[in-house]
Amino acid sequence: MSLITSVLQTYSILAASMAAGANLTTSIITFPALLHAKGHTLTKQWLILYESGIVPVAGCAITSSLGFATLAYRAASSPDLAATGVVSHTKGNLYVAAAVGLIGLAPYTRLLMWSTITELSKRAESGKEASEKADTLALVEKWGRMNFWRGVMLLSSAGVGIWASLL
Repeated sequence: MSLITSVLQTYSILAASMAAGANLTTSIITFPALLHAKGHTLTKQWLILYESGIVPVAGCAITSSLGFATLAYRAASSPDLAATGVVSHTKGNLYVAAAVGLIGLAPYTRLLMWSTITELSKRAESGKEASEKADTLALVEKWGRMNFWRGVMLLSSAGVGIWASLL
């Protein structure tokens, strides 16, 4: 195994794990404490939590995805031969799955969460009246559930990347 492969595996696994860890920590530890706030305070705290996680989580997920995609390419260009002499593409396919799961963070957020994020952001920035609507807590809770599953997706991708690296 070449040095570049080892470095890419190590970085991609660590970055994917960091993205998943940060995202899941937000949902499991930080988020429940946020739910004790009311009205404008709730939306302002949510906005701070959301904005502070964008760069580290997205950055780690995207760069890890690129690392796994590169590993998939390298696996396809030099496939391992099984004992039978048949080329196995399992390793490359697992790297592709890990890369897709990590880059899937963007479409997941945009397609499934964007309307909730937009509404909560508007309420946080517009002031007290908008953020004291009856459904504000429900919107924040919805975001929390979707964010948890986004973290599970990232963690699963890290696991698939580990699996591919061990083959």
